[in-house]
Amino acid sequence: MRILVVDDSKAVHAFITSLFAETKHELKHVFNGREAVTTAREQPAGFDLILMDWEMPELCGVDALQEIRLLGVTTPVLMVTTKNEPESIGLALERGATDFVMKPFTKDILFGKIAEVCGREVS
Repeated sequence: MRILVVDDSKAVHAFITSLFAETKHELKHVFNGREAVTTAREQPAGFDLILMDWEMPELCGVDALQEIRLLGVTTPVLMVTTKNEPESIGLALERGATDFVMKPFTKDILFGKIAEVCGREVS
């Protein structure tokens, strides 16, 4: 599985990388919403999953998500965020999020959610 990881925190990227260290999945890392949109435009079918942070510089996650969906990209998107208010969840779903993973999370939580949205186990 190819996964686009979008987060402005290098620590989050390092943590996610460590979770996938013993798997065969390929991670591509970008650090803001603008880079996510550019990557999606250049590789519209290039990923099986997008892990998207909400609060980032240049373009926040929900705005990036909206632009990615307007490009016609249908890749499942998990919002990986601390935002858990009903209004925030509703906005993200309206903009095209597939589901949410609340920070902080564990390997079991993340991999379980990925299995749900992608229909296959992370191994």
